[in-house]
Amino acid sequence: MLLLFALLLGVDAIKILQLADFHLDVDYSVTGDAKQMCHNVSSGAPGKLGKYGDYMCDAPEPLVVFALREAKRLVPDPDLVIWTGDNIPHIDNYDWNYVNNVMNITTTALFNQFPNTTILPTFGNHDYSPANAFDRNSVLYKACWELWKKQIDPSEKDRFLLGGYYKHRLGNTTVLMLNTNLYYRPNKAYDNFTNKEDPADQFAFMQSELETASKCRKQPSPGCSQTVHIVAHIAPGAFERTPNFTWFRDPYNEKFLKLTVDYADVIGMMIFGHHHTDTFHLVKDANGTAVQFVLMSPAVTPWFSSLNGAGANNPAFRLYDANYDGTFNDITTYYVNLTELNASPSNTSFLSEYSFKGAYNIKGLINLSAMVDLVERIKKDRAVLSTYISYNSVLWDPKMPVDIYLGGQLCSMEFADYPRYYSCLAQYNSSALHGFYMVMVVLLAVWLSDLLS
Repeated sequence: MLLLFALLLGVDAIKILQLADFHLDVDYSVTGDAKQMCHNVSSGAPGKLGKYGDYMCDAPEPLVVFALREAKRLVPDPDLVIWTGDNIPHIDNYDWNYVNNVMNITTTALFNQFPNTTILPTFGNHDYSPANAFDRNSVLYKACWELWKKQIDPSEKDRFLLGGYYKHRLGNTTVLMLNTNLYYRPNKAYDNFTNKEDPADQFAFMQSELETASKCRKQPSPGCSQTVHIVAHIAPGAFERTPNFTWFRDPYNEKFLKLTVDYADVIGMMIFGHHHTDTFHLVKDANGTAVQFVLMSPAVTPWFSSLNGAGANNPAFRLYDANYDGTFNDITTYYVNLTELNASPSNTSFLSEYSFKGAYNIKGLINLSAMVDLVERIKKDRAVLSTYISYNSVLWDPKMPVDIYLGGQLCSMEFADYPRYYSCLAQYNSSALHGFYMVMVVLLAVWLSDLLS
């Protein structure tokens, strides 16, 4: 309803709620073993875990329900909800019945909480049996079409059933809800792709929609869309907390970014999840000029990742005060301290963790130039870097990274393309090795001094 009034009044602003990475674990137990995903296992030691979860594990149902209730309290009437996938926990050996059950639970909970709001869902890499096995014409797409069809235009059914992606008209703009799990490096279905150049024809779909928007800008006509927003689970680029850890297979990252660069002038928002952390990337053209930026929202699950340099996070969701052209008036991230929630649930709520504009001292809109400036300030000003690091884990045990781990943060932020990311990271590799060699030289000098004295 708010969206309709905004369009009638010619207002450009739109409130978008993003919910990312529930990873609902229906087998979570307060007497489970935190070293075994908080499950009751015969070989594990019984624990005394919190009702709302543990930092070592995925989200129990009470946490997901609480997060949705708090989202409704804090953002009662969003114009749009984008739900960027990953509902299944980080476990092995689950079947399609498990997937269907969890997808039904999360869908029902979310749709019931926001019954009058358009909700745009997409898939995460774990929303499959087994995880990371996304192909074309999957039974998952058929099952979720039945769950989600009231939210998706009926004309998108064939495309959704083909590859789990679709488009949505948002005012005079278009939102592409993509299935980037197809491009994921660990995707087990890769060997089965009949067209490895363009699995499920999604790149062709992207290019067609972007080209249509480009033509519309050059020759506007009634009803044509001049701006395309891109939403998906996995973003191009690298994981900022683990150096040399990239998401897409190399050709897919290159192809995705080429489309982003070629059509940068018609692309608006680019919003993703998957990282569980709070971060962003710049997208640069061949000349090194930034042409787009990509935002990743933190997760609802607090799960501790075992990847080097990674960890846990406090549960979070995000509100975009956005404009149809893809700029933002502000971005507010809400969070709850999981320890406090478990200790005193009746007195603990989700709070505003931070305002993007306020925390980073951005004057005016959050747009490309503001993000380029922010990256430069993070690189040069330790206070700004410290602010970013605190929010990166949603205030969970923030520690300043050093050496190659600092490089992982800064290089992933500045370069979404792999060649320049690796080149940037090599500088920190060299720095770390130089430091190691200097220590060895000093130790050798001390040893020789002792030997000769």
